[in-house]
Amino acid sequence: MRVRERRTGRLVLAAGLAALVAGVVMGLATRVLMRLVGLAIGHEGEFTWPGTIAIAVVFAVFAVPAAATAAAPRAIRTAGRWLTAAIAGLGCARNGITDAQAVVLAEEGRLWLIAALIVAFGAAVVAFGRLAQHAALRLADRRPAW
Repeated sequence: MRVRERRTGRLVLAAGLAALVAGVVMGLATRVLMRLVGLAIGHEGEFTWPGTIAIAVVFAVFAVPAAATAAAPRAIRTAGRWLTAAIAGLGCARNGITDAQAVVLAEEGRLWLIAALIVAFGAAVVAFGRLAQHAALRLADRRPAW
């Protein structure tokens, strides 16, 4: 019984740490992408450390479903990963809509860059859940079974 309790405790700790790691990585990635979109539309915005930390914390919370289901059976693991992607994607889309007018009014020569950055946001959101699950399994000393 004690071995099972230690294993469960290790998985819970690994899931929490993995959510934190994935949140920091995704927070920094989205912050860079936001900056690139801002530059592409000609917006001279500045980012603050408190804002960057807040974004990382929000993404760490978003990573919890994926990290918590990392050691679950395949169907539950997949559902956790896509739930994380859906929540993060909705957050990114809501934030992106606030810049929609600036995107529409952007110079035509920059539209390809803006489109590429939007695709990069989508790719980051999909990879986010996988990163959280991979980190959770590695931190728990288990091999990912993709």
